[in-house]
Amino acid sequence: MSTRLSVSESLQVPAAAVKPHLRPWEIAAWSPDRQASIHSDWGMFFSRQRRFSTALGYVDNSLDLEPFNARALVRRSQLKRTMGLAPEALKDCAKAEDLLLRRQPPVISPHISLEVSDALYESNRLEDTKMKLHGHLRRFSSVQAIAAAKRLNVLGENYHDVLSDETTIPVQRMVKRMMDRLANQPKEVKDTCDVVSITEKEERHLSPLEKARRDRYFKIYSATYLNKAWVDVEFLKKLRSDPNVHPEHWKESSVHLKKLLESNYKSARTLTKMLHTRCPMYALHQQKYPNEALYNKQKDENLYRIQHQTRRNIYKILRTIRLLIRAGELDLTVFIEGVMGDYVTTKTQRLMPWKFEFTNEVYNYLGLARINEYKTPSKISVQQGRQRLLALFRLPNKNTKAENTKRPNTLNIPRSDTTDPKAEKFMKQAARLENRMRFAEYPLERAYLLHELAQAHLEYNSFDAACSMARRALDEADQCNSDVWSFLSLMVICKSHAILGKVERLKDTLAEALSLAKKMKNLNLCLFIEICIRVNLEEMDLKRLTSIEWGSKRHRSSGLLLTEGEDRDQIA
Repeated sequence: MSTRLSVSESLQVPAAAVKPHLRPWEIAAWSPDRQASIHSDWGMFFSRQRRFSTALGYVDNSLDLEPFNARALVRRSQLKRTMGLAPEALKDCAKAEDLLLRRQPPVISPHISLEVSDALYESNRLEDTKMKLHGHLRRFSSVQAIAAAKRLNVLGENYHDVLSDETTIPVQRMVKRMMDRLANQPKEVKDTCDVVSITEKEERHLSPLEKARRDRYFKIYSATYLNKAWVDVEFLKKLRSDPNVHPEHWKESSVHLKKLLESNYKSARTLTKMLHTRCPMYALHQQKYPNEALYNKQKDENLYRIQHQTRRNIYKILRTIRLLIRAGELDLTVFIEGVMGDYVTTKTQRLMPWKFEFTNEVYNYLGLARINEYKTPSKISVQQGRQRLLALFRLPNKNTKAENTKRPNTLNIPRSDTTDPKAEKFMKQAARLENRMRFAEYPLERAYLLHELAQAHLEYNSFDAACSMARRALDEADQCNSDVWSFLSLMVICKSHAILGKVERLKDTLAEALSLAKKMKNLNLCLFIEICIRVNLEEMDLKRLTSIEWGSKRHRSSGLLLTEGEDRDQIA
């Protein structure tokens, strides 16, 4: 019976399955300790080939099999230090040291003690490193203390670079700057409300000067410690915020690329922070020169060179503005906005002692060029009052029939655009001008920015906002005694009143503009304003006549209705 069963069992069909893919060392049934040792050895093999991610995976597998293996922990600590992950490496080597001390009897390893001190040193904890090395010297002697003594010498040089007598003045300057920043920071005041709610974070706005200073400091900082590789670090920094590198609609690859960029940038920043901790920038710059006098001389020469170059650029800008005014180019506003918004705002008072004078001259040039645009046209084709006012102010006439013409035999399919280019342009321009308004120093500059905001609102057909902005610009212009920008602000108000048909308010505003034109002794402006006043008076008379005619018609119609009602009553 048993023989029959054995024969039948041997004839059975084997279960359908795919043999698992096993590595050569996985075929034999190794013990967990042995497998952990094999994974750890493979990790060290791949680390020597600089395949750090693969090596870290093998060491992690070794610790999964045997979590309390001090040797694997030390190897992972060395591997993480090689990858630039010093804080994580410190946790592993400290854990390995604790495991050895808990044994009976306790084991003190000089190799692991030096590994902990190296991890502390690479984590920028210089004081803890010094304490650990002195403890190492007390525990060990003779040959085992040589490595700790060498590390103490290196640490002493780092302390000398940071706190030596030569670096006293830069250190005091840096401490004073830090204390000033702490004093200027607003203190947190706790609200009395007990309701747990999400507090709104205030957006921090940086001035153009502060942005340029930070960008320049980042370049100098990277170039000091990375030499020519600072260009790659800056390019990597830009790629992190570039939407073309990791688009949102790419679900898998975008996440992987984002993590890769973040890890590479983090490793580069960790390296620069380590180098900066060991030798700060203020000490490293002085070490390039044999004495302090030569270092100060080089700084002064660099400052003078930048000052002279800025002065040459300023004279070139003024010549260009004069040429554009003579040629009557329309790009004058764009050129001045680029110069004053992107170049002058990034210059300090030390580089441009004449910054106030240059700002006044540029904006006065622009204001005079704008005033010259208000001239009496030689021929006005429009004969009606309101349309004639729009033609005088060079505003578009909405009653033109050119836009309503249709091509014959064509299908007019309405297409809905997702974005309005006019609105997008207005939002960008308004955001730029408002950002400049936050950091404008002089009243004349604020008057110009508010005037540009009012003009942008006028072109976007938000007339009430244009009037309010123009009134604010008028107040700023009165504060700096600028009749030119006061007149231009009044012109924006006149345009908005002319478009809306507010003839009474337009009359008062034109009277203010006429007084300013007489004050500036500009005959062409006086003639232009007087013509505008006459046209506005014609419009007022026309409105008054139309209102009288409309009232008389209503009176006649009401009288006819009353007479018809009386006749019906008599007939009844």
